Amino acid sequence: MNRSFTLIFLAYLALASCCTAQNMQSAQGSPTEEPTTTVPAVQPENHSIAAQTQPDIIIGPNDSITIVALESDEISKTWRVNSDGDLALPLVGVIHAAGLTARQFEQKLTHELKRYIRSPQVTVYVSDFKSQPITIAGAVHHPGTFQLEGPKTLLEVLMIGGGPDSAGPTLILTRPVESGPIPMPGAHLDSTGTRNSVELRLSDVLDPSTAVSNLEIKPNDVISVAMKPRLVYIIGEVLRPGAVELVTQDSVSIMQVLAAAGGLSKMAAPKNSAIMRIDAQGLYKPVAMIDLKRVMVGKIEDRMLKPGDIVVVPSSNLKTYTSAASMTAINTGIFVLTRF
Repeated sequence: MNRSFTLIFLAYLALASCCTAQNMQSAQGSPTEEPTTTVPAVQPENHSIAAQTQPDIIIGPNDSITIVALESDEISKTWRVNSDGDLALPLVGVIHAAGLTARQFEQKLTHELKRYIRSPQVTVYVSDFKSQPITIAGAVHHPGTFQLEGPKTLLEVLMIGGGPDSAGPTLILTRPVESGPIPMPGAHLDSTGTRNSVELRLSDVLDPSTAVSNLEIKPNDVISVAMKPRLVYIIGEVLRPGAVELVTQDSVSIMQVLAAAGGLSKMAAPKNSAIMRIDAQGLYKPVAMIDLKRVMVGKIEDRMLKPGDIVVVPSSNLKTYTSAASMTAINTGIFVLTRF
């Protein structure tokens, strides 16, 4: 049974009990001498220190690396790799760094310094990343562009963005074709021909035991988390029960929802209609009874509805409607009538 419609059906049963008792419920966010800044505070506080002990981190253009050479004070400082991936250092001159790991560059620099120093002792680590950008967009707490700072899984990257926030059931990962394919079923070339793309279930990404969760993210990947649909439902005795989706506005009137549903059916009892809303405990409760007939002729004011609200139009034959609603819940899902 469709979970969304099940919740709505349970809400209707709660309303039916309320109507029988006639008890209406009420209404209840060039070199640099200074180290450069790294990714925002969502990173662990000791992340840059940890980078010093990760020999597999790859140096890229525009990254800053810190060199500690015990016998050479003029080299022992922070240097910015230029856009060609080179460094211009005292003694050794221009040396290519991009594409090497911190350990590999350390070994290369040590070899070069042996021409001038008997037993050079060199330590190298990446102190500021500029070459490994990723973008996290959509329904996360902190969307934006971040630096990978070494190997990261999809789950780890999602947490860099603060985790999901009012997210839908899926996310889309795209990757430049030059970075290679995305090793996931369903991955394909997008319409631009420049990026590979795959749609993944968010529940799989959040499960650390899955291959999706442990998928390695590469520089220039874009992760876009789908927004949770903002729906207002109308059920009961209308011609087209279903929902309207709020895309460009934050609320919608009852009359707009009723019009999208095609109006009242012949079996409707509009004077006993109700608005249901989820309370703090996550349960649907009636917050207002409303006579739709009087709203339609302008005798009482229209009401504005929020995402998640349900308009229930009861039948003049409650037993018949309850049975029909049960069959609907079993056989169909929520149909989106229109979008506002």
